[in-house]
Parts: sequence; structure tokens; C-alpha cells
Amino acid sequence: MRKLLLSLAVLSVLVAGAPAAAHDEIEVAGQVTAVTAKTVQLRTKDGKAVTLEIDGNTRVKMAGKALSLKDLKVGQSVKALGFGDSLADLVAIDVNIQPPAAGKK
Repeated sequence: MRKLLLSLAVLSVLVAGAPAAAHDEIEVAGQVTAVTAKTVQLRTKDGKAVTLEIDGNTRVKMAGKALSLKDLKVGQSVKALGFGDSLADLVAIDVNIQPPAAGKK
């Protein structure tokens, strides 16, 4: 019994001392290249392809107005805020559709 308690104590110290997985908020901007129910794909100005995972907490907006994922279209410019470790594993928090430049529609 004493060995079991000692083992559990050591295990709890090891687990408590382990660092939590670090995630950061990462901003990315680009042009929408694909939209599905679970992802938005972007191409950044420097040509990088970025896939943002969509979940029930993802907010889509334009000029401060709340929209839905269905309002997001291929070709639109967006600025997005995601949560993850790198551009390779982002879950979208906010996707802000940028209004078209003057003279473009």
C-alpha cells in the first residue's frame, strides 16, 4: 500500500510539473481560396497556403457586422485570428472579411 501511495505521489508531481501545451493567437491575412463547413483556406500575399479550422466558436464579420460562414466566398480578402502553435494548425477565432477596394465589386 505504501509503494502504491508513493508511486501515485511521484506521478502527480511529474504530471503537475509538465508544461501545458502552448498555443498562441496568430494573425493571418490573405485571399480565400476555398471554404468548407470545417475549413477556410487562404493564400497569403507571400504565396503561403494556410488552412484555418472552423468550429462552433468561429466568428465571421464584415465591418463589425456578424455574418455566417456561408457569407464567406472564394476570392474575398480576409484578416483572420487563429489559435494554435503555427500557421499549420490554426483554429479560427475571428474571420474578418475586408470590404472590396474602391471601384471593385
